[in-house]
Amino acid sequence: MSRFALFGLCAAVLCVVDRPAHAQKRAPGGAKVFLLSGGQRQHHGYRDQALYLSAALENTGRFEVTIGEDAAILETPSMQKYQMLIVAADRRDEEFKFTPAQQQAIFDLVRSGRGYVSIHGADNAAKDWRPEWKEMLGGVFSHFGLPDGKTRKGSFQVKIVDTTSPITQGIGDFPLKDELYYQMQMADDVHPLAVIEYQGKEWPVAWTHTFGKGRVFHTNLGHRDFGPDKDDPLRNPNLLKLILQGADWSVATR
Repeated sequence: MSRFALFGLCAAVLCVVDRPAHAQKRAPGGAKVFLLSGGQRQHHGYRDQALYLSAALENTGRFEVTIGEDAAILETPSMQKYQMLIVAADRRDEEFKFTPAQQQAIFDLVRSGRGYVSIHGADNAAKDWRPEWKEMLGGVFSHFGLPDGKTRKGSFQVKIVDTTSPITQGIGDFPLKDELYYQMQMADDVHPLAVIEYQGKEWPVAWTHTFGKGRVFHTNLGHRDFGPDKDDPLRNPNLLKLILQGADWSVATR
């Protein structure tokens, strides 16, 4: 092989290496985040969504993200190094359910002052969920107790109802193709950031809550079907910005 041909080959290899599919900025000193994904493999496209969300968080330069799917880590000392926990998984199935000890570990982490971001199916309550979940999240989607939660897939208009929150800054009302959770079991003190009007009523789809010293941001939006080339609402720039700013808010005191 000639010297010029070898040089060309090396340049081509370097060009491929230099163009990752998801270019990520380093986040030295950024808030350390554990993103708990996993759950029902053939219901939600959790893995693709986790990779996309982690890249978006790290590209801000403000977060360092570790992705995991095994909730057993919640009970280990390893969790103490994280300033925020993001849960983006429906864990109602027996194989993936939070154990009582794992539930307690989450409550303890948030009460101690960790930020908590909860997305879509992360509010889907199993029968053995403790009452603290509603107290922490501000609302749960459940078929146990009343009201009985309902869902509707479609195209909706997301209405920003709190324009003063730092989480909604720079975001106006926007259209979104997603899955609406409605008739959720909500705490009385929830103040919505955004709502969707359906069947003549405004249903909260994003809000904040506090739990002990911890700040909680939850959106029940973000349904991605399982399989390749499925629509992901998180790729809507407005919803993504809402989540990123919710993450900023949740760790603002750390």
